[in-house]
Amino acid sequence: MAKKTENNRFTVISGGGSGLGMALAGEALRRDKNVIITGRDEAKLIDTAAILSERKGTGTIIPFPCDISNQEEVDNLAGFIKENDFSVEYLFNNAGTGSFGSAAGNRSPRVEEILGSNLTGMILLTSAILSITPADSPLTVVNVMSTSALVGRSTETVYCAAKWGARGFTEALKAELKGTNRRVVAVYPGGMNTPFWAEAKGKDVSAFMNPADVAEEIAHAVFSAARIMVTDITINRP
Repeated sequence: MAKKTENNRFTVISGGGSGLGMALAGEALRRDKNVIITGRDEAKLIDTAAILSERKGTGTIIPFPCDISNQEEVDNLAGFIKENDFSVEYLFNNAGTGSFGSAAGNRSPRVEEILGSNLTGMILLTSAILSITPADSPLTVVNVMSTSALVGRSTETVYCAAKWGARGFTEALKAELKGTNRRVVAVYPGGMNTPFWAEAKGKDVSAFMNPADVAEEIAHAVFSAARIMVTDITINRP
């Protein structure tokens, strides 16, 4: 699956098959970064990689199917990176699933699915990448959350719980990695016009932000670290 490259440094992006994740992968490739995109839908990842590989840039893109809420699949991804002597320089925790409805309707296993996609997966993937990255290798962890990690929203109780948990994890991670050559960037984007809203039946997202515009803002802040240091980014519609 791996394509030979002279540069073994990679950017890992979860939820990279569509929406913001796909746009972030495009921004990384445009900057000549090598990219691994992950997601649960292998066919979608392959299609996305084929589309992005046609764009300008010298970077390599590798689609790697992985359910980040599943420890075994996360371990398989980490093993693939190690076996190929790849080094992760950027990790974008971007995967997430929306959940909309009355708090009275929250039931298992849907609750666990939302927590797994938005919180557990972030924790497991971050831990795996940290564990295989040498302490002297620079690493930037970018946790893409939502403005729902900053405010409570009606009909989004479980989703907000997951995102508030992700925010807590992010802040604790910042404290743990302070003083090292590993940095953590927290990103809180507002509504984007992506497949994320598929469950919110009847919701008009036509005026929501273009994920390509959001990705451009995030990429500028993250990949320009030599000139600036951004730790928190909130992006809203005008």
